[in-house]
Order: sequence, then C-alpha cells, then structure tokens
Amino acid sequence: MKNIHKYILIVLICGLIFFILGYPCRELFRISSTTEVRIVAALPLLFGISFGFAGVLGCAIANLIADIISGYDAIIFIPGFFVQIIYGYVPAVIWNRLRKNDKNKFKLDKVYKNVQYMLIVIFDSLATAFMVVSVIKLKYDEQYFSMLSANIFFNQFITMVIIGIPYLICASLFRQRKIRKKQKKSTKFIFSFSLNEKFILFFLVTSIVISVAIGITSYPSIALKYGEDNLNLWSYVYFYIGAILNIGIWVSLGFLYYMERTVTKPIESMSEIAKTFGQNTDIYERIHNTLQKCQQYIYFTSEVGKLARSYEEMATELDEYVKHLTEATAKQQKVHTELSIATTIQRASLSKPVEVDGFDNYAMMRPALEVGGDFYDNLMIDDDHLALVIADVSGKGVPAALFMMVSKIVLRHNLQQGLSPAEALNRANDELAEHNVHDMFVTCLCGVLNIKTGHLVYANAGHEKPFIKHENGDFEVATLKSGFVLAGMEGYKYKEFEAQLKPGDTIFTYTDGVPEATNEKDEEFGMERLQKVLNDSKDDSIRLLCRKVRMAVKEFAGNAPQFDDITMLAFKMK
Repeated sequence: MKNIHKYILIVLICGLIFFILGYPCRELFRISSTTEVRIVAALPLLFGISFGFAGVLGCAIANLIADIISGYDAIIFIPGFFVQIIYGYVPAVIWNRLRKNDKNKFKLDKVYKNVQYMLIVIFDSLATAFMVVSVIKLKYDEQYFSMLSANIFFNQFITMVIIGIPYLICASLFRQRKIRKKQKKSTKFIFSFSLNEKFILFFLVTSIVISVAIGITSYPSIALKYGEDNLNLWSYVYFYIGAILNIGIWVSLGFLYYMERTVTKPIESMSEIAKTFGQNTDIYERIHNTLQKCQQYIYFTSEVGKLARSYEEMATELDEYVKHLTEATAKQQKVHTELSIATTIQRASLSKPVEVDGFDNYAMMRPALEVGGDFYDNLMIDDDHLALVIADVSGKGVPAALFMMVSKIVLRHNLQQGLSPAEALNRANDELAEHNVHDMFVTCLCGVLNIKTGHLVYANAGHEKPFIKHENGDFEVATLKSGFVLAGMEGYKYKEFEAQLKPGDTIFTYTDGVPEATNEKDEEFGMERLQKVLNDSKDDSIRLLCRKVRMAVKEFAGNAPQFDDITMLAFKMK
C-alpha cells in the first residue's frame, strides 16, 4: 500500500510540473494551430530516467488534459497520449539499462556517456517528430508537414539538450549526496566535480550558451522575413540553434575524448594507484597492479608521463624494499624461533632445590633477551654428599643452549660416578674439547659438600669466584685460583680446594651476568656493589638474599637492556 501511494504521488507531482510549465506555452508561444514552443518536451525522458514509468505516465496524463482543454479532438489527444508515453519511456529504459552498473546513473563524467545521451536524444527526437506528425495527419491537412516535422524534431532535440544536461547534472549531485549520506560520510562536497567532469561540463555548457545566443540574435532578422507568428520563423530559429548546438557538442566531445585519453583518464589512473596501496591484498599484488597501470603511460612526453615514470620508480624501489624487508623479517623470525627454543632448553635444564635437613639452598636465573647458556645443578651423589654446580656457556641462542645441555649431562654423569670435583672437571674438559668444532667453552664452579660434616671440596674452571660468609661475619670473596675454562684445552688438570663449613656459614655463587650488568651510562654493577648488597642482606634467608641482589641489579640497570643471563646459586649450613 505504501508503494502504491508513492507511485501515485510521483505521477501527480510529475504531471503537475509538466502541466504548469507546458500549458502556458500553448498560449504564449504558439507557432501554428498544431504546435508551439514546447519547453517541456524533455521532461518525459528525464522523469522516466528518474522515476521510471510513473514519471512518464504523469507527463502523458498532463499532456492529455492540456490537449482536451485546448480543444483538440479525441482522434488527436488519445493517440497523442500513447505517443507521449512511447517517446518518454522507451529512451528512459535504454538509458537506465546502459547505466545499470553505475552507482550514479545521472553522472556524465565520461565522454562515452555523453555520446550515448546525444544519440538517444537524436533518435528519440526523430521518432517523436515522425509519430506526432503522423497523429496530426489523422485530423489536419497541414500544408507544411515537412517544415512541421523539422520544427518538432529541433524543438525536441534542443530542449532535451538545453534542459536535459543541466537536469542530469543537478540530479547527479543530489544522488551523490544521497549515496554518501547512506554510507554515513560527509556530504559537504556535493558540489565538487572530478577533473574530467569539469572539462565535459564546461564545453557542454559553453556549446549550449553559444547556440542559444545565436538563436536569440538571429530571431529579429528571421522575423522580418517570415513574420513573428510564422512556422518558418521558428523552424529556422530552431535550425540555427540545433545546428550550432550539434556542431558545438560533437566538436566538444571529440576534443574531450582526446583530453580524456591523454590527460584526465591517465590522471585518474594515477590517483587510483594511491587507492591500490590501501587495498587489503598482498603487497606484491599491489606493486604489480601499480606497475601495470603505469606501463601504458610511461612513454608519454607530457606531465602525465613524468608522473607515471615517478610512480613506476616508486613501485620498483618499494618492491626491492619489500623483498629486503621480507628477507630481514625471515631472518629475524628465525632468530626469534631459535631464542624461543633456547629458552625452552635452558628452562628445562634447571634443577629443583634439594631438600636436606640441616642445609638450605636456593637458585634463580633470569634469562636475557638473547638467551645464553647459564645453568645450575644440584644432586645427591649418595646419602651424605651433595653436588652443587653453576656454569656459564659462551655464545648465545640454540648453539649455546645445546652445548650447555651437553655440558650439564657430562658433569652430572661424572659426579654421579663418584668422581671428585677436580676429576669430574678433568674428564668433562677432555670430552667437551674433543668434539668442540665451534670453539665454545664453559666456565664452571663445581663442589661436593658432605652435609653431615660440612666439609666442602670444590674446583673452579674459569668461573666467577664465590662469596663466603662465616657465622657472624661478612661476605668475602673466596681466595682460590681459577683454572682454565672447560673445552678450551684438552688434557688440562684442575685443582681442588677445601673449606669447612659450620652452622650459619653461607656461600653465594653467581655468573658474570650479575657484576657485568650495565646501566644506561654503560657503567657496570661491579663486585663492590654486589658485596655491599650481600652484606646488607647477610641476616636474611638465602632466598631473600638472592632476590635482593636481583632487585639491586635491576634498579641499577634502569631501562638498559639485559644482555646476559643473571644466575645465582646460594647455600647455607643451618
């Protein structure tokens, strides 16, 4: 029901406009007993394009009423009603089908659209002249049917151009505004045109103005010859306007076609390139599309050619950049994967603290951004002896992590066999050095503690010297000589050192990531700061002691990146 009401409303409004504009012309601009200057001749086609059959029907009904009021016989106004529908609806259907894929069917932004409209206008005008004259012949025996046919043709053609083109321009603007409003976009730009549209509209409007001006200026001279109410007068005026209009429009369209091919279309293609890079497609596809669009214009000698060559150069350089970036990203991803694997290996290698009566131990490690090979280990060799190991493998990433795992397995195996710390290091050194094709090495501090007597035997393979605190004393650096690193020299023999631990004695071991941690000024944390933090926390539990050292290093480093693992192992006799 709502659609029916809308249909009827369109018929009434279109019919009312046609009647208000058209009926006065019958009285004011009558040329002969059967025709007049019809400024509404273009409305059936234009309303048909805009509103479909309803718009054409409204014009036909209004023309029928005007014919009846004007006193025409039924033999004239009944066929005239159907003629009005035919010459209004058929070309409208043709135009709408030609524009079925366009979002805005009124837009005259391309030369071929203007050519299509002009051809529709010409053939529709010819058909209208033939049909109207055929209807008039049913009643009248007019002497100048050939002149009447020319008069009707030119009247139809001129009004469809002079009124039709401005109408389509205005309709295009309102349609564009409606589209943007539907898309919830700004509608402030509705009176803006593309460069191509500006060229087309300028030449079309210029042709219309010139032809109308020539028609007006020629009217007085023609009126002197034929009289102001003569059919010949208006036929010649129409002829002059129509001829100039035709020549002007077709010459303009020819020139515009050249401009479209050499200027506006290339520029529009260049502007489309910017949109190409915003598409959600593969970057290589976007670059390929850009090069493809530029290819047809790079040989132009005009500014368009320069612009195309600039875009081509940009796309080529971008292609090279993307290839390099892809390779770099792949390498970075490989490194990231390696680091992830290394982190997993490193975490999997860490031992849990051994719970023994009368003895407390704690270990912690914070991996760096580039994972190294730090590790610690503790294991019960038998009921009385506990082995403690802390080590640091040279290098970073997966190789260091794998070498660390091998080193840990070898050391653990040697200690489980009952070897002393020095013997365990001797054998581990020989085994690791034998297959060390990458010149990697390990620093290691290895000790075996008798948990019942507190007797500690240990050996050092190039590792950081531990801190020892006796009961009621301060932390001091242990006085021992460091041997050579593991895997550095096959056949090297390590020395053992002994210490007698009493209840309350604590040993703190660490890797070089602690004293060599740097801040934003590239200053190292150092042994002095480490010793001060240890002595400030000497009465705390070893767990809290290690955590305070970690917090002190973190505060000292600030926003500086951590380049090495920070590992600590501490144990205390209760």
